[in-house]
Amino acid sequence: MTATATLARLRSLRNRYDAVALREQRGLLRALDRLPQRRWREVEALHEDLLFLCAFAGSAGIAREARARLASIGSRLRALPKRERGLGDDTGIAGSVTRHVFPFPIARWLAKTEDLAIDWGGVGDETALDKVVRINLAPAAAEAFDGGEYSTREFVGLARPAWARSDVQWLTNESRVADAWDQAEPTVTWPLAGSRFAVTHNALRSVRRVERHAMRRPGDDVATRIGTPLQSIERLPRPRASQVVACARAALAARCREVDAITYPNLEEVWWCDLGDGVALAVIGIADEQRLALETNTGYLLVANGVPIGYGGVTPLFRQANTGINVFDPFRGSEAAFLWIEMLRAFHTLYASRRFVINAYQFGEDNAEAIQSGAFWFYYRLGFRPATLATRRLAAREAQRMAGDRKYRSDARTLRALASGDLHLDLPGFDQADYFDEALLAKAGARAAQRVARESAVSRTRAQRNVAVALARDLGVHDFENWPPAERMGFTRLAPIFADLPRLCDWPDPDRDALASLLRAKALPQERTFALRATHAVRAFRSLAGNLTDMSSRGRGIPAGRWSCSARCR
Repeated sequence: MTATATLARLRSLRNRYDAVALREQRGLLRALDRLPQRRWREVEALHEDLLFLCAFAGSAGIAREARARLASIGSRLRALPKRERGLGDDTGIAGSVTRHVFPFPIARWLAKTEDLAIDWGGVGDETALDKVVRINLAPAAAEAFDGGEYSTREFVGLARPAWARSDVQWLTNESRVADAWDQAEPTVTWPLAGSRFAVTHNALRSVRRVERHAMRRPGDDVATRIGTPLQSIERLPRPRASQVVACARAALAARCREVDAITYPNLEEVWWCDLGDGVALAVIGIADEQRLALETNTGYLLVANGVPIGYGGVTPLFRQANTGINVFDPFRGSEAAFLWIEMLRAFHTLYASRRFVINAYQFGEDNAEAIQSGAFWFYYRLGFRPATLATRRLAAREAQRMAGDRKYRSDARTLRALASGDLHLDLPGFDQADYFDEALLAKAGARAAQRVARESAVSRTRAQRNVAVALARDLGVHDFENWPPAERMGFTRLAPIFADLPRLCDWPDPDRDALASLLRAKALPQERTFALRATHAVRAFRSLAGNLTDMSSRGRGIPAGRWSCSARCR
């Protein structure tokens, strides 16, 4: 057989775990050692199948054989003709080159161990990096740099200190250059060679590997399954959390992808959720300074036998959560549907979310890959339904046509129409009155800006504190000054959003206590506490949503002092 035919046969055996299939897999792997791959697509196919076998191996022997051959992928790629070899760039495969505009934390982290370089050819204007360079120079050197006798590139070459392994390591060594670096947006070249961070080699080594016997499928009662608590969830100690975050960062960086919580992780909040059969979900909280106001922004990495197989994020908001699933290409056609249900189960267990929201981009809006894959139907078959009546009717008609004709597939135009709004999946007991329209989040921010602007204090910090003190009085709080610093900080941060809710001082004590407790949690070490308390602050979120909607419908801002009751409550 040719290499192409052998690879095709290997791919066909992916989801088979009987003894005959396992023997044939071993034979095909050994045959491929004698069949040189002369085209990129052959090396890519072999690479994908080797990763798949490591993640979903039917035996320890097959996994060992796959891992041994992954070690040769870099040399197989380098043996290709130059034109074919270049097709592997930005895939993260060993021996390829990744070019990307890395955010400062990722560039700085990679530069400590990787041979990164500024892609000067891809930098349209060298002077965009001038501020970054100047921050790194001593005053006398900065004077020469400003003289204009050297180009930015030339000066970087002569000023880089001996300890720096690359221009990028030197330029990102000082944390104070973060804003300047992100504003400059330099393209960075990362030759992966045999890097442990290459997609080929990146894996968590400390996990227990499990032999597969079958691919799992979701049951019929999806909502009940999601609502069943997942018992095997733990918060990782900082050393293990660091390992997981490094694996997640490498998995995304090598593929030119980003998730905020993985770029700016909170190592005190990494949750490890065991989904069984060697699969685990790591949910990663975001650093305090990057937290959103009302949402709890997290990232996640999905791993099978330590191999990263997918990524994404989940953002709880009151009693709902915005999320989506992204499975890396080598692992398509596995048990994604089952794992997605188990992931939602983990999210429900962690955050008590009762509605899951999928934004339209995830299944097709301005996303050609999602249209091509028919991602809408992945979610639809698992119980997600369009938020608008017109789209629900279109989806129902398409589903009926597919049920009557197994060969029928929605065309791209129809899929784009189906991606005209969000998808929702509601668990039993979800109240429609608890839906918080994400469009109101910007209005909440505008409300906060207006409320702070009404204060006469010149200092923004003092103005925010004044708002917080007034809100504390409205909520019947008498010991605000004695709270721990993190609790005062969280309360002060969110006070301008809630300070003008109508007649706060007349709310029942449980409702006022729930709001105060919610705000106190925003700056705690684990933001999960905030997300859980949000589910109990029912009156606060319903009042806020109604008030913001009312103000929006009138098309004007928040009237000064209209809702304040602090004067009467003092």
